[in-house]
Amino acid sequence: MRNFSIAIRFRNSYNGEMPIFRAKSFFIFLSIVFLLNACSGNEIANVNTIAPNANSRTAAIVPMDDVEELGKIVKLPYAPEEATFYEFNLKANANSRPSVPNAKRLVAVLKFSAEDANQLAAAVGQSAAPVPFDVEAENWFPPELVAKSQETGDETLKGVSYPAKDFLQPPYVNGRLTRINETSYFVLELLTF
Repeated sequence: MRNFSIAIRFRNSYNGEMPIFRAKSFFIFLSIVFLLNACSGNEIANVNTIAPNANSRTAAIVPMDDVEELGKIVKLPYAPEEATFYEFNLKANANSRPSVPNAKRLVAVLKFSAEDANQLAAAVGQSAAPVPFDVEAENWFPPELVAKSQETGDETLKGVSYPAKDFLQPPYVNGRLTRINETSYFVLELLTF
């Protein structure tokens, strides 16, 4: 009878709470795992780069095509026949160094007459030799350039690049001008930093 009374005491000392304790422990463990997983899942936002607020490939971009308006933003040493441009507001990520407040990027596709295109290439080529450069074609570029980029299969436009110092006007302080091969098109890319 004594063995039976020890067994009853042993069972009564837990009083059925052991399974509840295990369930609570398991629930707390799962909560901690989910919390830690949620905090570590944002690795992409910690990249040390400056990125556009919207992805230029997927976001709906409505470019401007007013040559006079572009002339207010940048210097135009030659008057283009056509201009399509878009100004991107760039956002610095939390870990970016140095921090660039109000960072902007301007991309303009300029079409000149054949004569002006050759004169412009000669003028900007005096300050620096042209360097081969591939421009990633955007979906808002003129249809002729988008079609040309699809010919190569890598969606880039082959060209030669020059410093864009003749086009710079505050707030833009840095950039490049790329003449697309076998065309009268130039792609102007300017940055505020």
